[in-house]
Amino acid sequence: MLKIRNGRDFVGGLTMICVALLFIWFGRDLEVGNSFQMGPGYFPTMLSLVLIAIGVLIIVQSITVHAEEGEPEAWNWRGYFLVIVGPVFFGLALSGLGLAPTIFLLVVGVAAASKHANWRHSILLALFLSVCSVFLFTRLLSLPISAFGPWLPFFGDL
Repeated sequence: MLKIRNGRDFVGGLTMICVALLFIWFGRDLEVGNSFQMGPGYFPTMLSLVLIAIGVLIIVQSITVHAEEGEPEAWNWRGYFLVIVGPVFFGLALSGLGLAPTIFLLVVGVAAASKHANWRHSILLALFLSVCSVFLFTRLLSLPISAFGPWLPFFGDL
């Protein structure tokens, strides 16, 4: 009898397949072309097919024929929620907070999804990623993103 050995891998593989199918669906009107004359839909389609293949491999790996007896793993609903809400928060808060505080809050929030995360390490990682992101995107790449947005007027125009 087939049993799901690792529920997280099974759900992750299904999620990867669903995301890839959405990308294929949204790019269905783009011309794909071939390997020598690539159209605008070639790269997203090929990337989606690779994502589907990886998702299938993960699902196959998560299923076993003879499951071991034991307590099933409890679902970490807080983790699923925080990882899904993270990119949505980033998209909504970037223009108001700016890049540095948004990256900081995103990293600390998503680190809270793990039962094994250490708060000191998460805050240090968030600070490091915030500084590196601001330096990379605003200074090196000169993207029109402010380090601190209008919701934080006391930082000025950094």
